[in-house]
Amino acid sequence: MNIKETGASCGAIVTGVNLEEGFKDDQISFLLEAIYQYKCIIIKKQNFSHKGYKKFGSEWGTLITHMLDYLRTPTFPELMVIGNTEEKDKDEGTRNGAAVWHSDGTYIENSTTITMLHAKEVPSNGGETLIADLASAYEDLDESIKNEIKDLKALHFYGKAEFDQDEHIPAPIKTKKQKEANPICEKPLVIKHPYSGKKSLYGITHSPFKIIGKSETDTKLILKTLKDFATQEKYIYSHKYEIGDVLLFDNFTTMHRAKNTIDYVNASKSNARLLWRLSCNGKPRLIN
Repeated sequence: MNIKETGASCGAIVTGVNLEEGFKDDQISFLLEAIYQYKCIIIKKQNFSHKGYKKFGSEWGTLITHMLDYLRTPTFPELMVIGNTEEKDKDEGTRNGAAVWHSDGTYIENSTTITMLHAKEVPSNGGETLIADLASAYEDLDESIKNEIKDLKALHFYGKAEFDQDEHIPAPIKTKKQKEANPICEKPLVIKHPYSGKKSLYGITHSPFKIIGKSETDTKLILKTLKDFATQEKYIYSHKYEIGDVLLFDNFTTMHRAKNTIDYVNASKSNARLLWRLSCNGKPRLIN
């Protein structure tokens, strides 16, 4: 395998491997080291089947079934199909629910660790995913802000944060069962990564609605300040997909969003966007 940095604040591109054909422990170790160093990696020219993708995804932890069950694939419930090509995607809210800054699983007690997106269809224009480097953003914060937030914790619930005008509302909760799947939980605003040891901002978008011990006004101000700081262009890697890409990101040191909203697939399929999404919690198999 070969690896090359993207040149952005985070990200590296991996080539020279066909993971559908199988992989060895030393290859997975290489990828683990890469993602914890670069925060996100792009593995080029893959063509996973469901079986192969599940096998690869399971190396990174325990695969998660999303609370929004209408996004799941019936024959592979851990897999979500993201894009604009399926019947469910005719609904604008479902289709564009990822066009909002978020780290996956901040609203879940057992936090999501790694997420991967495998590009099966890509549009001729657009369709990018933006990745914000929360570890570098934290490093660059004024010491006064670091001291202010170092011990703060926020209450989280799916989609309950404040959103900017250029963000879409997250994919909607549609049933009582979905609403009750993940009760309110609390998470720190700053975490130390369990494997790399890097300190990072965490859970500052999408789901935090109350910083414990702070007023509503102060909560909004702190979260907005951190979000605006972390989404400066210098911290963002913009990934333009090619078919076969597998984009993996570490949810403990990054947040992400679809760059723009998209229309439903057209007759020529020139705007088709189809990503296979898997997410994990817990430890990768090779980490004791």
